[in-house]
This record gives sequence, C-alpha cells and structure tokens, in this order.
Amino acid sequence: MALVEFNELLRRLTVDDVHAIARSLESDTAGDEVDAWRATMAIDRALRHSHRTREAARAAWEAAQTVQRTATSLGMQLPDPDVTHVARAAAEVARGFVAADGVESEVSRLLMHWFPLLVRG
Repeated sequence: MALVEFNELLRRLTVDDVHAIARSLESDTAGDEVDAWRATMAIDRALRHSHRTREAARAAWEAAQTVQRTATSLGMQLPDPDVTHVARAAAEVARGFVAADGVESEVSRLLMHWFPLLVRG
C-alpha cells in the first residue's frame, strides 16, 4: 500500500469505521503503546535521515484533514473525540508512508488498527 491508496481509503471511511478504529486505538495495552511510540521514533529518524520531514508533515496534515472532511460529510459533528483520535492516527500512518524504506514493519504495526477498512479496500 502507498500513501495515495491510504488517502483514498480515508475518503471511504464510514461512521462505523471511525468508531471501530477509535475503539481499536483505545484498546491498546501498555505494551502496544510502547510499540507505537517506538514506531513513531523510527519514523522520525527515517524522515530526518532522508530529509523528508516537510513532505511528511504535509502528508500528515492531508490525511488528518481527509478524515475530518469525510466524517463531516457523513454527518458527524466536530469536534468529536473519535474523529480526532482517528485523524491523529491517520497522520502518523501517512508520515510512515513518506518515510518508507526501513520502517515497513513500524507502518504495518500502525496499520493494524485500520484492518476493517483495509479489508474492504
């Protein structure tokens, strides 16, 4: 999967998807949270080394905005805690896609919360 495909999936989110992804993110154990933190640090390192931090920031912003626009188009009222949580998670996944080489396993770890959407996509 690539960033373009991920953003397309974000446009297909349903209200149920938003809630399911948010629940998945919230059900992380302490170990899962440590793994997510390690993934973020690995992505940060890869972005710095490849000098792609600005590109990643733009991709993260676009992913978060896509989640928010999609949620609004579905009738969800913002601010909504689930939409916020999902938008932030989408932003981190987008950063991982920009970082690309060397962080594939970290991005896969972050994508596990998006499984219902990925299966449909």
